[in-house]
Amino acid sequence: MSATRLERSVRNKVVGGVCGGIAEYLQIDPTLVRVFWVIATIMTAGLGFLAYIVLVVLMPLPGQPTPFVQGPVPNPPASATTDPANPDQTTVISTPAPSDPEATERRRATFGYFLVALGVVFFLANLGAFRIVRWDYIWPLVFIAAGAWLLAGRIRR
Repeated sequence: MSATRLERSVRNKVVGGVCGGIAEYLQIDPTLVRVFWVIATIMTAGLGFLAYIVLVVLMPLPGQPTPFVQGPVPNPPASATTDPANPDQTTVISTPAPSDPEATERRRATFGYFLVALGVVFFLANLGAFRIVRWDYIWPLVFIAAGAWLLAGRIRR
């Protein structure tokens, strides 16, 4: 099942379910997200740990409202059935939302492009192509650009 919003995972949970939730949203293996997160934490001198804590607070659990946002809780579609033996009792059966294969492919492609671009940047850096670049300024700008891109995508919807 494809997640329609970014939520922490209850099934792929090691600490807070953040990496498992990202993996479920992107439809990839949670181990890849965890490895990427550890590498990013080491490369950013622990900033990934701080980001993880922030995401534990900001990412809701499935079925819970988004923190700090007023609005209705998204409910999965449900159907009610009555038991023929006991017509007074109604059973609600929750059905999962249908997955959108096109959205899943877009997510995977976006993540793939991101990994390829990151690999190219690291490769060129190892070749010495970025000797004049100050990486202590680049990493914050990358995070700002990624956040702005995600927010712009949310505004367009």
